[in-house]
Amino acid sequence: MMGFLLLTEHEDFGVLSFYSCRPGAFTEESERAGALLASQSEVALSAARTHAQMEQALASRHQIGQAMGILMARHHIPEDEAFNALRRYSQDNNIKLREVALLVCEQGALPQR
Repeated sequence: MMGFLLLTEHEDFGVLSFYSCRPGAFTEESERAGALLASQSEVALSAARTHAQMEQALASRHQIGQAMGILMARHHIPEDEAFNALRRYSQDNNIKLREVALLVCEQGALPQR
């Protein structure tokens, strides 16, 4: 068996493991090739996670904007007050801002505490 940790400075992804039924199957060349493959895997996994986080952030941004619009129209308040209301509710109730925005979009108002 030969294994390589898959990690970056900020994230741990797991282990890349190679197995052989034959004793002594892995050589120094195998180790170098495995290390190279592990390095490339770390880069690919990190890029995929970053891409997914960016997509989620964009979707959250859109939903937060919709929720702000609902609060602005319903309460006749400016944009900054609408955002502050969402932020305050999020902090006071320990709920992620994007989840508060989703509730506002579904219910048409901030949920009652």
